Amino acid sequence: MKSVRREDGVPSRPEFGQSRILVRAYLAVAALLSVYAWAVFVLSFRHDGLIGPRYNAPGTDFMVYHTAARLFRQGGIPLLTQGAAFTARLNRDFAGWLTSPLPPHPWVYPPPFLLLLVPFGRLPFAIAYPGFLAATFAAAVAGAWCVAAGGVRRVAWIGVLALAPATAIDAVVGQNALLTAGILLGGFGLLRRSPLAGGAVLGAMSYKPQFAMMVPVALIALGQWRALAAAAAGAALLAVLSLALLGTAIWRDWLAWLFAGGDDYATWLEWGRSWGVGVSACAAWLGLPPPAAQALQVLAAIGAAGAVYSAFRRPLVDERRLVVLLGGTVLAAPHVLSYDLVLLAAAAALLFRHVAATPSAFAPPLLLLLWAAPLLGPPRASPAGFAVPLLAAALVAYALSANGGLAVPAVEPVASEAGGA
Repeated sequence: MKSVRREDGVPSRPEFGQSRILVRAYLAVAALLSVYAWAVFVLSFRHDGLIGPRYNAPGTDFMVYHTAARLFRQGGIPLLTQGAAFTARLNRDFAGWLTSPLPPHPWVYPPPFLLLLVPFGRLPFAIAYPGFLAATFAAAVAGAWCVAAGGVRRVAWIGVLALAPATAIDAVVGQNALLTAGILLGGFGLLRRSPLAGGAVLGAMSYKPQFAMMVPVALIALGQWRALAAAAAGAALLAVLSLALLGTAIWRDWLAWLFAGGDDYATWLEWGRSWGVGVSACAAWLGLPPPAAQALQVLAAIGAAGAVYSAFRRPLVDERRLVVLLGGTVLAAPHVLSYDLVLLAAAAALLFRHVAATPSAFAPPLLLLLWAAPLLGPPRASPAGFAVPLLAAALVAYALSANGGLAVPAVEPVASEAGGA
């Protein structure tokens, strides 16, 4: 995807239609939030930290990834589908690193993700953990590189990704949110240059399917049938490679565990979603019974799909389309945690330049709140967490509105397959 140029009417230095002093004040607050978030990360190495949510220890989620990769090498694949036994293994192996025993931490990912983790299982945890963070950050930078045009804007993206509070939280727990951002940004960023390459990259989202739901909606709206086929082929290729390299047992056991569920899965699902910031998690904390919370989540996904379809069908600049996609992805996903909000930070960065086209008093505080969203905490820890789905919905609505930026395409609309895209 190409970015909007100056001749499209977007100033290279956004002023938000307000005084430079006010703009600088917003940026100063954003910088302070970044410093605080990274201080939480640094102090988490003191085991239970001194500020913020007081995380158990750095890298608790990466412990799951690292142990899964090591179990594969040691022939212990069956343990991956035994949630209680797997968590006990984590608590035993990392007893000297943890502040207290971990709650349920089973392996819940499709086998293709394990395929990507196997190399890290050959390294000691102290090397594999920062190595994984560096690799996923590089993936996010590569994705942003495909979206941005010009060296200055690409360097700015590195700063955005490095300073985002969501990135700090992702680093604390050792999660994969930066990889998700890299795949989505890179895949859609490549579409104009090569639909097949962009689609193949998007196929890698099969490693975390709940964040891939809006991808086919966008591709169908664009009429990008070759890209859609390439995404399906990419996902299938990862599945075949995992079958060939990891064996059939892991697939058989994982599918049986996924569809049969069981007490271990139910325990993890209840615990994990209780720390979520998505629609269903917030609805549950408001007291809605599980069926009602899930129904609300389905309605949010349908609404997000409608917004994404509209954005990619209309003649909007590519950045605005991506803003809607990223916000809609957060709204639609049934399981969203604070580190996943790196997608909202990326959306805020995409929207940053465009609010200059139509001055608005609403946009700057919205962008600041999106930046701060990961620090609001889940509803379980803070009532402020209930704002996260509302912020994602406000982002989508603003990007689709007449005030959300330019309502013209950055370049000619992406042609459908019939038009030779």
